[in-house]
Amino acid sequence: MTLNSAQLDQLDPANIEQALLAPCMDAVIAVTERYQFLENHRGARVFTAYREVDHVLQLGFHDDLTLQARKELRERGFQLMEAREGTKREHRLLLLTLKEIGFGHHYGEGFYQASRSLVRHLRNLGWPLGTLTSTLNNSRSNPEGSTN
Repeated sequence: MTLNSAQLDQLDPANIEQALLAPCMDAVIAVTERYQFLENHRGARVFTAYREVDHVLQLGFHDDLTLQARKELRERGFQLMEAREGTKREHRLLLLTLKEIGFGHHYGEGFYQASRSLVRHLRNLGWPLGTLTSTLNNSRSNPEGSTN
């Protein structure tokens, strides 16, 4: 529905301001919660790990991505591609977004089959990828469609 200029003139600026107040406050609260969480959890990280043998990505969250946690990833055959500070909420929202756009889990929650489309979406969503694109492009046994 489009409004003509006469209808727009009739809108009360106070009503417009009131309608915009709630979404703005929600955004301020979300940003504040994120910074408070990161302040209290300095080691909290969202990350991408890749396992070349079966071309699986792990999109994860860890409260403290220590050397031990990295060792556990390596023991399962995963290479940590990149990590950055992040929150559980951010990780949950990513998983929900991927589900909504049609990407299903591969082995379990947070594990996905690497694909050109998935990597493109992850990049657009601001997820840490590091050298994943070039790693996939250089993989000799890379399945069709898994490069970007």
